[in-house]
Amino acid sequence: MNNLREFRIKKLMTQKELAEKSGVSQVTISFIENSLSTPMDLTKQKLARALKCTPQQLFPEESRKKKVREIV
Repeated sequence: MNNLREFRIKKLMTQKELAEKSGVSQVTISFIENSLSTPMDLTKQKLARALKCTPQQLFPEESRKKKVREIV
């Protein structure tokens, strides 16, 4: 699960507007919001920058998994 849709809506942005601002395609944003695709780190950074937040705020589950993998 991710918080992309929630952050985008809070910023009163459409997927198209976020796509234009971030440089990530609208189709990719839709896939990520619907959990049909897992974004690469660069994509997470672009989306976070456009929404003025951190990648960890947008994708908290993946951040936790990454920390667990680093510990193991």
